[in-house]
Amino acid sequence: MEKNTQFCAARYARIDLHLHLDGSLTPDDILHMAAIEGESVPTDPALLRASLTCPENCASLNNYLKCFRLAKSVMQSRATLAYAMQSLIGRLDRQGIAYAEIRYAPQQHLRKGLSQDEVIRASIEGLRNGLAESRGGIKANIILSCMRGENNDALNEETVRLAAKYLGSGVCAVDLAGAEALYPTSKYRRLFDLARGLQLPFTIHAGEADGVESIQLAIDYGARRIGHGIRAYDDETTKTLLRERGICLECCPTSNMQTKAVEGIDSLSQYPLQQLLASGVPVCINTDNMTVSGTTVINELQKLHDAGILTEAQARTMLLNAIDHAFIGDDEKTKLKETTRI
Repeated sequence: MEKNTQFCAARYARIDLHLHLDGSLTPDDILHMAAIEGESVPTDPALLRASLTCPENCASLNNYLKCFRLAKSVMQSRATLAYAMQSLIGRLDRQGIAYAEIRYAPQQHLRKGLSQDEVIRASIEGLRNGLAESRGGIKANIILSCMRGENNDALNEETVRLAAKYLGSGVCAVDLAGAEALYPTSKYRRLFDLARGLQLPFTIHAGEADGVESIQLAIDYGARRIGHGIRAYDDETTKTLLRERGICLECCPTSNMQTKAVEGIDSLSQYPLQQLLASGVPVCINTDNMTVSGTTVINELQKLHDAGILTEAQARTMLLNAIDHAFIGDDEKTKLKETTRI
């Protein structure tokens, strides 16, 4: 593929639909929140950053998920939850992001007595404060993640019901995240029956640490987007389902490389973006976790272009895909297209 030396990644790096709050906090954020929480964290800058970022020898998604522990430990109060969201909105705004959907799991922030409802209200407060301070005009919403795991069905159901309560008031959708291979998507059919009954849009992490069957189940459940879904690249049946139903894959290349989501791939030039695009599958590019993966949307697009697997026309197409598949209304999508001049 011919490289365009004039490629401007920033022009197309305007949307991030797959962005985890706890995986995108800076070391300064952690220090600030630790002081509020009264928690002990590494004060040596190198040690602190190392505890928040993916190691070079990361072997799997399960290994990658260990990088979230410290951030979660200092996000257990109304003040720190609001601060975390507000701080992230500010950084996204300075990066030139026009719209973001930021996700986190309320059930992981209950250690000091908050209810899920209180957690969500704190994050919405931070969202509104961050948007009010915006100089670049960023817009954003929150996706509430349910978690794969043991003995948390009631907590997941509560998350879904609360998402319905706050839908349109800062919350735009629900998600299912966590150790995908250990807790298969097949365990969560009833949860998404509930979401559909409440008319909640949802995305599901699938096809990252588990196979194409997890993607097919997410499609069957009614997911409007798939988190990652990269393992669909060589399965014609799954690609056809995604294309025909207009379900967008939230691809996160750096993260996928770090978690070994695609077997047999050891360089970004082998990342199967072209196979998906050539099949007509809607794809958008996202960061997943800005701090854990050490990236931004600009960085993701530039790296794909430099690896010879992204053209300017494809970058434009994926930006349009992101806008068209955002969990917002048609009027807002039209405004975003005007804002991004696409």
